[in-house]
Amino acid sequence: MITTAALSAPRPRALPAAALIGAALLLFVAAAATLTPLLLPMDPQRIVGDPVSGPTPRFWLGTNAQGHDLFSQMIYGAQTSLLVGFSAAALSVILSALAGVAAGSRGRGRGVALTVIDLFLAVPSMPLAVLLIVTLGPGLWSLIGILALLSWAPFARIVRMQVSATWGRDYVEAARALGASEARIIRSAIVPEIAPILFTKFLLTARWAILMEATLGLLGLADPSRVSWGLILHQALTYPLLFVTDAWAWWAGPPAIGIVATTLGLIAAGREIESRLNPSPR
Repeated sequence: MITTAALSAPRPRALPAAALIGAALLLFVAAAATLTPLLLPMDPQRIVGDPVSGPTPRFWLGTNAQGHDLFSQMIYGAQTSLLVGFSAAALSVILSALAGVAAGSRGRGRGVALTVIDLFLAVPSMPLAVLLIVTLGPGLWSLIGILALLSWAPFARIVRMQVSATWGRDYVEAARALGASEARIIRSAIVPEIAPILFTKFLLTARWAILMEATLGLLGLADPSRVSWGLILHQALTYPLLFVTDAWAWWAGPPAIGIVATTLGLIAAGREIESRLNPSPR
């Protein structure tokens, strides 16, 4: 017998097509990056063929001006882009959480945290990123640290607002009256409130970091010892005969498609996760 409760129970919401496509794109890129050692047919930094030759059964995407296999570089570039994006996003989330909690709490460091957040919000990210890379050098881990340093402040302000609102709630005031420590209140009441914000922030920052890495690589500021999609684009666009021949299609096209597909996948996944964690009407 079908009960009234069974009929009125909410059905699980089906994933929209955009979220499914985004998840499929992310899984494809992540699988290529994770399985890089197994998928690479040859060393992406080794000269294996004639310069600027088109796709063949041996070189699926042709070769670049140095005679490197572009298919191998594409797969290796996916690993670099995801490593930069997810590592920078993880560090940024940690900084956002620490600074936001400090600025929204009632401890001694509140004023200092607010000042630091406002300072970083006032700094333009792109010029500062270029300046820091030129100063520190275009290393992979220095790039990850720079991107994390430039992306944490906007979300730290959102975390601060959430923390400040949570501190004023009745159950928090009751816990403080009963002698609960600030650390316990943060752990039990504030962390569950800001976790959905930080998870969505992780995906958005990963998308931004991948785009920034590609942009800096396109400008020639990437680590030349490590293949990335931005570096492939830079080498393609600095080739004088790129648009005279059909080399743009199999040299510049694949990394551009990889960047767009990855960022669109992160956007679709982030929106779907945000809508499920915060199902308010839009």
